[in-house]
Order: sequence, then C-alpha cells, then structure tokens
Amino acid sequence: MMKTNEKLTPANIRYLLTMKAFSDAGRQIRNAYLAEYLHYKKSSIHSMLKSLVSIGMIQKDDDNIIYLTEKGAETALRYQQYYTKLETMMRKCFPELDESENAILALLSEIPEHTLQQMIYRD
Repeated sequence: MMKTNEKLTPANIRYLLTMKAFSDAGRQIRNAYLAEYLHYKKSSIHSMLKSLVSIGMIQKDDDNIIYLTEKGAETALRYQQYYTKLETMMRKCFPELDESENAILALLSEIPEHTLQQMIYRD
C-alpha cells in the first residue's frame, strides 16, 4: 500500500489507469499517445508524467517510452479494482447516470486507501 503522505489526485489515477490499460494491451506508452487518448495538451501530459516520475510510479527509457514501475503497476492494479467496485456501486445507485468517471476518480482520490481496501473485501 502507498505511504499515507502520497495522496493521488484524480488526474494521477486517470493517468495510471490509462497507462495500465496501454501496458495490458501490449501498447507502448508515449507522451503523444497519452495526449491523443486523453485529449490533453502535450504540455499537460509532460507535467503529469514528471510528477509521476517524482513519486516513483513511472520511468522513461532513452527512447522516451514510458513504463510503470513495480510500484506504479501495483498501485494501478489496486486502483483499477477500486474503480471497478465503485463503478458497479454507482451504476446500482444511479442507473440513469451516463458518465461517472470524474465522480469515481474524485472519490478514489479522497477516500483513504485502507477504506478502499475494506470496500473491496465487503460483500
């Protein structure tokens, strides 16, 4: 689990989940691909990636290909599980809601991770 002083923002979580999806699909992760997929400016992508490097979630090789570190991959996997659980709960509670991604990411960034862990193991 992450240290308590490393709070992820909704944007951090969105990037990690996107990079995990790219990695799971066998796709290289590059700034331009993220910018196109997320519909963000390359400068925004660069800033976020710099932030994720600083907290040890990703690294870049000499060809500027981005890789999740072990810490990043483990964190992305956990947050993917939390996201899936919250998405299921949101659909049950709000079936008419078409777009819930931003709300789920906001919740994930605000709920302490130990509470998210407990949510996964309930039922």
